[in-house]
Amino acid sequence: MNNLRINSERMLDDLNELAQIGATPEGGVHRPALSDADLAAREWFTQKARAEGFSVQQDGAGNVSARLLCGEAGARTVMCGSHLDSVPHGGRFDGALGVVAGLEALRTVRDSSLSLPVHLEVMSFTDEEGTWIPLMGSQALTGNLTTDKLASPRGGLAAFDARLAAAGTNREQALTASRDPQSIKAWVEVHIEQGSRLEEAGRSIGVVTGIVGISSYWLNFLGRADHAGTTPMDRRLDAMRGVAEFVQQSRELVMNRFPAGVVNCGCVRVEPGAFNIVPERARVSLEFRHADAGKLDAMREALLNLALHVVEVEGLGVEVEQMGIHQPAPMHREVVGAIEQACDRLGLSRTSLSSYAGHDTQMMAEITQAGMFFVPSLGGFSHSYRENTPDEDCIHAGDVLLHTVLQLAASD
Repeated sequence: MNNLRINSERMLDDLNELAQIGATPEGGVHRPALSDADLAAREWFTQKARAEGFSVQQDGAGNVSARLLCGEAGARTVMCGSHLDSVPHGGRFDGALGVVAGLEALRTVRDSSLSLPVHLEVMSFTDEEGTWIPLMGSQALTGNLTTDKLASPRGGLAAFDARLAAAGTNREQALTASRDPQSIKAWVEVHIEQGSRLEEAGRSIGVVTGIVGISSYWLNFLGRADHAGTTPMDRRLDAMRGVAEFVQQSRELVMNRFPAGVVNCGCVRVEPGAFNIVPERARVSLEFRHADAGKLDAMREALLNLALHVVEVEGLGVEVEQMGIHQPAPMHREVVGAIEQACDRLGLSRTSLSSYAGHDTQMMAEITQAGMFFVPSLGGFSHSYRENTPDEDCIHAGDVLLHTVLQLAASD
């Protein structure tokens, strides 16, 4: 079994074939969740899996999975996979590599006539990227999806309902997708790194030790609308100035006090929004991330206190709206160990690192032993048509996933 390898040509053909669905002229893909292109990718996966003789199912949240029944009827399942949806005009490897590598791992086990004590399942989760609800499919499977979340999708409720219907489901059915944790033995996901650490270190595999927690807020800085020509500079209550001070100081705060954390203010809306009116209201998005739960809480306190300090100095007001929080997710030591053993068995160099991007694995870690590993993305490009993971690294992804799954299947 140590000599077992995936059919690399078959897997690479699948990756190239899948990349034609929603392909963009630049070489990326445009497959937002529940779009026609995303539904076509789901159908592609379904037909591929059925052609191999695997059982295929779609749950109420639209998650599509293929199963290879190996153990007895009541056996537990080792799961792997990722997602097929993309960000708008994204890359061809993000998510897709994890699903295609999972499908190839199941084929290899089947072709080798291995007898395993567990079932194997490769999953394609719905809307990992958050077109409507971030991590929607994995939230549903783990019992974290709620009626309130389903009632306020990012793209609007009517449009969301229409796209769910196109996928053959609805909001009510989405709440039925949760799994019994006792039925799942383990979960593992392979993904492109979405950064350049592996490439810079010259390592083939990044073994993820944990996925960062993410907190997001809207901060509304409140000033007073005045004539921009007749109001002296020292008498203005400029809400936009409050945002500018906060953005600059928040960067310095995080770099100095939380060097392993990151902060971003990626969206600003100003009212009244005219050349000749001092801004009365400026709304800025705030997102911050850290792999340590205690440090994430400390960042929240420090950043919100900074906002209060800024408005006090500038004579403004502030309103704070919490939008969401995902707690940090440490990876399970047994899955981490299985990935490391697979790398060593295959003679592949590895390093340990944290994931600063959110993934379905962080939801799966709530209900089962879960792990994740990365392969390089040249130049660190991610969420871009420039994503480029060489064939050799894609093959490494498949082989490491295969041997990790086999190790988890055999473990007590």
